[in-house]
Order: sequence, then C-alpha cells, then structure tokens
Amino acid sequence: MSAGRQRSFDKEEALVQAMEVFWKKGYSGTSLSDLTGSMGINKPSLYAAFGNKEKLFISAINHYVQRHGAPHFEQLVNGERSLKARVQAYLESIARMVSDTSLPGGCFVASSTCEIGSDCLPPQAMENVLAINNASTEAFVNFFRDEQEKGHLRSTTTPEVLADYLLTLQFGLAVMARDGIKKERLDQVIRHAAETF
Repeated sequence: MSAGRQRSFDKEEALVQAMEVFWKKGYSGTSLSDLTGSMGINKPSLYAAFGNKEKLFISAINHYVQRHGAPHFEQLVNGERSLKARVQAYLESIARMVSDTSLPGGCFVASSTCEIGSDCLPPQAMENVLAINNASTEAFVNFFRDEQEKGHLRSTTTPEVLADYLLTLQFGLAVMARDGIKKERLDQVIRHAAETF
C-alpha cells in the first residue's frame, strides 16, 4: 500500500473514543460531529474506516462488551469459592466499573437497551443490542444450570429466573451508578442480593 493510502489515525483508538461518546450520550444523543470531534478525524475518514453511524455504533458496543463486559464473567466461573461469593464478586466487579469516574458511567449495554424501548436505535443496532442481551442471558442460564447440577444452588428457583434476576441486578446497578449513587450503597445492595444464592 502506498503511503498516500495509509490511514493517518489509529483505528483502534478512534473506536475507543467513539465507544465512549456513544456510552455517554446514547445513540440518539450522539451526532456525527460529536464522533468526528472525539475521534480526531473527518467524516470521509469515519465512513471509510467504519461505515455509517449505525455500523460504528455496532462496532463500538461490541468493543465495549469485549473490553468492559466479558471480563466480569470470570468472577462467576472461578470455582474456588462458593456460589454466593462468586455472584457477589461478579456484581462487585460490575459496580467498580459502572462507578469508575475515568469512564462515562453506568453500562453502555444497559443504556442502549433503554433506547430500544423508545425506538431510538435503527434496526441493525437494535438487533445487535438484543443479541448481546440474549447471549448474556443464555450464558447465565447455562451457568446456573451447571451449578444446579453440581448441587451448589440452595434456591429452588429455576436457572432461567436466576439468569433474569442477575441481569436485572447488573442493569439496576448501572442505572443507579449513572444516577450518581455511590459505590458504598451499591455494595450494600450487592451483599443483600448475594444472599439469594
């Protein structure tokens, strides 16, 4: 490739910047000017590298899941501790992230899920967010089913309900953190919720 055809920006870093703008402002609240200003590129470069706004959003939220979402799950599958301790550690990991003042605050997936309800997301973006939530729910169901088979579940609640409960808890923590609730209060909620397991 000739020097004239090389991109003059770091695509990975530009994606991180776009992710943070969408995370903070939501899809509907983010303009192309917001994106290009944060990413340090012009509109033609954005389109050439990422496609349109919707495609950039999909890339950004998928990057968020890999970078800020998936690592929490390791707390659940660490079999060295009790199920209660692992669930508590999982939720505490999320609470640290959603309360981190160096990040936009809350959860990008949770806020994007709320945008689905108000028809703010275009079709492919909406399908992508729903697919992320479905994948999370399926992973939780499989996790709790496995814990049930191992005899680790004290509760007689089905794995499906426990999966929905855990997703509800993490989304609730994210909304509370976005609303300015301090981590100490989130931790109190987490300790109470962990008693379910």
